[in-house]
Amino acid sequence: MTKRLKNVTGLAATLLALILSTGMATAQEADYTVRIKQPIGDTIKTCPGKTIIFMAEGLNADGTAFDPNQVTFTWDFGYNGQIRTGPTVSWNFPEGGHYLIRLYVTGLSGPAAKNIPEIHVFTGMKPWFTGTRSDQPSVCGGSEITLTGFVNPVNWTGDAFPFTNTFAKADFVWDGSGIESDRNGIARIKPPLDKGHLKYVFRVADDFGCYQDTTLTLYGVYATFNMEPLTGEAPLEVSFTIDSSSNGGSENSIAYEWEFYENTDTSTLLHSTENVFKFEIPGQYTSLVIAKYQQCTYSYTHEEYIRVDSSLLEIPNVFTPNEDGANDYFQVKGRSLKTFHGVIYNRWGRPVFEWADPKTLESGWNGKYNNTGADCPSGTYYYVIKATGYDKDKTEAKPEDGDYPDISYQGGVYKGFLTLIR
Repeated sequence: MTKRLKNVTGLAATLLALILSTGMATAQEADYTVRIKQPIGDTIKTCPGKTIIFMAEGLNADGTAFDPNQVTFTWDFGYNGQIRTGPTVSWNFPEGGHYLIRLYVTGLSGPAAKNIPEIHVFTGMKPWFTGTRSDQPSVCGGSEITLTGFVNPVNWTGDAFPFTNTFAKADFVWDGSGIESDRNGIARIKPPLDKGHLKYVFRVADDFGCYQDTTLTLYGVYATFNMEPLTGEAPLEVSFTIDSSSNGGSENSIAYEWEFYENTDTSTLLHSTENVFKFEIPGQYTSLVIAKYQQCTYSYTHEEYIRVDSSLLEIPNVFTPNEDGANDYFQVKGRSLKTFHGVIYNRWGRPVFEWADPKTLESGWNGKYNNTGADCPSGTYYYVIKATGYDKDKTEAKPEDGDYPDISYQGGVYKGFLTLIR
């Protein structure tokens, strides 16, 4: 709502100066009149920062405008020594208060006008506000809270030209999220569940037509988060990042706890207060965060799952190390393995290659003694592999012809034959 300010604008001329005399270039005495055309009146009410146009003109005795080169207009705005010159000037008052505007008119031989009335400018001063919330020290989503705003009139006390700036309760307005009612400076709000820290603005309009605002921040709790990676083999380390936009960017004041459980089975609950968690048991996990601030608690469950690959061991039975780029290595493929050790023996029981770490699986055996010596001949070889998976409750899997076994949490020994063809 915008009120039109009275006494601030207008083009009708008001005679504010008396007859004056000044010396002319011809050294003759002549009568002049100086009048202020704008603003109208000697008392102006305005708002901080609002530009006011000041206009004055000089007239000869016969009503014609006198030569502007004969007279200088100087406006003193009563603010930090600021002045402007010319018959038309503009000025805005950045701060609230009472300002006394004086116009000085000077001719070639000295002052050209006397008794020019002063202009009093009253710029709206920010009223005294208090904003309070009742019932709760912080915002819990969905709970009703009452906001109350108080405004006192502003008086220019001790001023030779006293004035009072008053405020009408009908102009008290609260603005913010979740307001259900607002009347006479009292607002009842029900903050939405999907918001954290909330800002409410209490706005009033004074009898100057100026709006004055004060902001009240209510600290609440709400949190969403991102997580990555979402899939991988065990142990899978996942980082959780709070979305700062969900809680007003003040997450340092909120305590977070993390909970994870497999699918919807809360009996498998895992707990952490850190934002990095290592999943060691394969499965599909639901993730949620519990955010706590003062007496408020909020929990958020992520819509996506974390999937940790089950343990798996794939053992081929033939390879052709002839450097043609196809099947040149005997590679055991493993996934989510906790331990791994394997040895390949020739037909006389001598070891020709050994793995000691699951991280070395990708290199495989190239058909040479210990991968560096002479070529091993074509023929049948025998492997013995011991492996332990991260799967928790699986029984030991026994390999069968044509099948690749799942690796149990308890571990197992896997034996078989492989063929080297050159």
